[in-house]
Amino acid sequence: MKKVSKYIVVSVALATLMIAFAVFLILYDMRVFEISFIKRPDETTAAETTAPPETTAPDTDTEPVSTDTDTGTDTTDTAEETEVPKSVFDELHESIKSISAGEVTATEKTYGEGLALYRVTGLTLPEIQYLEGDMMTRERFTVRKSSDVSGLRIFTPYNATEMRCSADVYMGMLVISDGASLAFYNGKCEQIYKYEGEDELVFAYERDEEDRPLFKLGERFYYIDEEAHELTPSDFDARDGRGLHYNYPTAFGKYEGQFTSFRSGDKYGIRNAEGERVRGAIYEKGYNYSEGLGLIVYQGETCYMNENVKVAIEGEKKNIHIIGRTDENGIGSIYFDGGYVLARIIEYHPRQKNVVEQDAEVIIDKKGNIFELPVGCTAKAYSDQRIMVENGGKYGFYAVKGAWIADTVYTYATPYYEGLAVVGLSGAKGVIDMDGNFVIPLSYSHISVCSGGIIVCYSQTTGYDIYVKTEI
Repeated sequence: MKKVSKYIVVSVALATLMIAFAVFLILYDMRVFEISFIKRPDETTAAETTAPPETTAPDTDTEPVSTDTDTGTDTTDTAEETEVPKSVFDELHESIKSISAGEVTATEKTYGEGLALYRVTGLTLPEIQYLEGDMMTRERFTVRKSSDVSGLRIFTPYNATEMRCSADVYMGMLVISDGASLAFYNGKCEQIYKYEGEDELVFAYERDEEDRPLFKLGERFYYIDEEAHELTPSDFDARDGRGLHYNYPTAFGKYEGQFTSFRSGDKYGIRNAEGERVRGAIYEKGYNYSEGLGLIVYQGETCYMNENVKVAIEGEKKNIHIIGRTDENGIGSIYFDGGYVLARIIEYHPRQKNVVEQDAEVIIDKKGNIFELPVGCTAKAYSDQRIMVENGGKYGFYAVKGAWIADTVYTYATPYYEGLAVVGLSGAKGVIDMDGNFVIPLSYSHISVCSGGIIVCYSQTTGYDIYVKTEI
């Protein structure tokens, strides 16, 4: 009997020791404590989507990130820098070549096989980033909390005035300012017009039916006639546009073979692909269909209609609210892309019905089902079937096919435009392609979005660089 008891005691002791050792390993792996004589493996070298090491570009640029409040900026972040092997830098400029201005052809196709970036030479570029007094105005949204106890966010449109870069992009054109005039260049970097008038030339952030970028002088719209090299009056009415007020690509809001909206007075109706009316002008807002669904606003309620003119996604199904924002921070919230669109989820306390427990952006499919993001991530924007996500104040990109494009390591990011996205780390900005690979390294303090294949970059040490995305 004593032998049996002794065996039990020994067995229990060994089992306890093994459990304690396992707990020790788990806690060490979770970094609950450190052991001075044990060096952890280097975890800072990672995959292609990890950011290159910090560059020497100055952190002087403050730009809007596609966040709800429009206050996200590229902040200095000296801790927890992520490194990648130096060999990555050896491949960054493989597709970047230099050619003379006027010999390139821009494209809006997705960056990838058969496309390359060219650094443009032969243009006289400004030496400073901003010119004093050179301003632009466009519609933006401000976000504030509800004045009551609910905590609900309220989106309010307003006209924002901001300084224009002395070299910038606008609807597929390069715009260079010298303080007294504005010179416009096309995708071949050929000058097509120079404005030297005394009246303010307003950038309308609209396109007409022929996709021409529009401007305003007074209350009238104009476009640039490239052959005549002059401003030509347009009969465009902002109420007939695509409902977008930012530097959007030509493809946004135009879908062949789909239902389209039309305006009669101040109301909107729906036409089929043959131009026949399928619903009269009864809606407060109406947008062109994308992937079989079109956003409308009726009696204050926003929803998506299908081609049977039936409600496909109600404004409050599963606590989902259709956003329909028209500035760049609402990119992906009107037109479907790859079966998904950016929406908003609002959940109230189960017992306190006026208290909001959750108010955030989400990605939904055409049935209103929420796309599941990685744990800890929230959606900020959606374009090119890439979700711009935020986690702990850092930004990255996740594909709707369920794969990481770029980890959430960046302190600055813009959504994808024409297959390219701008990202930043500790004040330095670069450009990544659809797979998260760098095509312009983290070496600039300012980079524009890609517009008509044109990208404008600025560094305080080297000045402006102009890149054009072209077919090869």
